[in-house]
Amino acid sequence: MTTMRAATSRKPGSAKRPVARGARTKVELSHDTIREAALALVDEDGLDEFSTRKLGRALGCEAMAIYWYYPSKEALLDAVVDRLVAPIGQVASAPSSDWVAVLRGVAHAYRRIAHDHPRAFPLLATRRFASPGSFAFLEQLFELARRQRISDQTVARFYRIVSSYCSGFALNELAEPRGTKHPAAAALHHQFGRVAAVFAWLEPQHLDETFSVGLELLLDSLARTARAERRT
Repeated sequence: MTTMRAATSRKPGSAKRPVARGARTKVELSHDTIREAALALVDEDGLDEFSTRKLGRALGCEAMAIYWYYPSKEALLDAVVDRLVAPIGQVASAPSSDWVAVLRGVAHAYRRIAHDHPRAFPLLATRRFASPGSFAFLEQLFELARRQRISDQTVARFYRIVSSYCSGFALNELAEPRGTKHPAAAALHHQFGRVAAVFAWLEPQHLDETFSVGLELLLDSLARTARAERRT
């Protein structure tokens, strides 16, 4: 494998950019191809196992070639976050005059990421948004609220509440299930009948409805607060 390093002595744009060399083909590296490969690697192996060295092997290049495009692993993970939140940004940018309705769509889109990318989702739940893509999404969401005369304090409060609810609910879904099929859990369910009866409603087939019930409680409170602010 040929070692490829960015030529630091040349001006940006004048140096020949690295090319990933696979077993049979040459792959031109770019911000998009590296970001997509990073997300695929996290989806496959999880965040704990992710490294630029492994990513370089997946791309057929040295890890140093990746730093031509992303100056650090943190910058690359921020780019993956941007990639993950892209569908949410589309929801936020859709024509609408109702901030509560948009926030509802954002919440469901956010939870959907946990289903589509369960191993990458902790990036969203554990890293504060700090990238151009995520800030652009927030700008759209908050600007819509301002146009509806919802105060910044109310926007901040409910954004925090709703986002925390969505993150917590999704992470709970991703936790290792220990239902009645697990021997130890089965024994406990047999011993504690009232717990078993309630736990039957915690099974995966009820999660969509449960998520919607909790979300609507929050959004109903937000709608009442917003109406009160518009009357003042």
